[in-house]
Amino acid sequence: MFQTIQFDQIADLYDSYVTVDVDIPFFLQEAKQVKGNVLELTSGTGRISVALAKAGINLTCVDYSAKMLDILQRKLALHGLSARVIQMDMTQLALDDRYKLIIIPFNSFSEVIDTRLRGQALEGIYRHLEEDGRFICTMHNPLIRSRTMDGTEQTLGEFPMDGGGSVRVRTILSYDSSAHIGHGKQLYDIFDEEKHLLEERSLDVSFCLFSKHEAEALFRAAGFEVANLYGNYDRSPFHETTSPFMIWRLKKAKKSSKQ
Repeated sequence: MFQTIQFDQIADLYDSYVTVDVDIPFFLQEAKQVKGNVLELTSGTGRISVALAKAGINLTCVDYSAKMLDILQRKLALHGLSARVIQMDMTQLALDDRYKLIIIPFNSFSEVIDTRLRGQALEGIYRHLEEDGRFICTMHNPLIRSRTMDGTEQTLGEFPMDGGGSVRVRTILSYDSSAHIGHGKQLYDIFDEEKHLLEERSLDVSFCLFSKHEAEALFRAAGFEVANLYGNYDRSPFHETTSPFMIWRLKKAKKSSKQ
């Protein structure tokens, strides 16, 4: 199993500090273009899932964190929405459906740092994708992301929490350029409404930063070919020196070209 980051430890804090929404219009547009089932891997607490469900997408959500999925289920119930929610490791994907669109948002594929498990995950995605379907995998641009990983403590901010109080989030990340692995900790200081410190938590994190060449080789080995490669969620082309992301939009390769 690939559970590199134990998100159960901070599931109750996650929505307080992860509020980014720049990618939601992109995934909504992609999902609305397909006529069929959509599979979201590493759905977490439903940052994207809820928006897709509100748009009437026939959605299946998969994540290995039970506590993150509990929060997603509560959100769906609160809004009267429907989606299939499954606790499962994406490196052991075994569902009874095939999908027109499979997405891995928020650079989460990078958390699979074991080479064998990466290949296993992609093989499972290939099996579950319709022949004319699309697979979207989002990654950091390593040249840009690695600049912020110098082993020093950085404060992401202090964020209000539902029910009162706040959480301050700090990170300490280092980058092993030979292994292309980022590793370190996220630190959480939880305060009450009077700014008294109530609790401290830490979360070990590690993830890969794939080069464009490495990522494309992985996808091709699993039977995919590149339909589009974007550098940001506005669909601008990927530029290695300036783009913050690599947003891979993939399709199944022709049978004769699969290695």
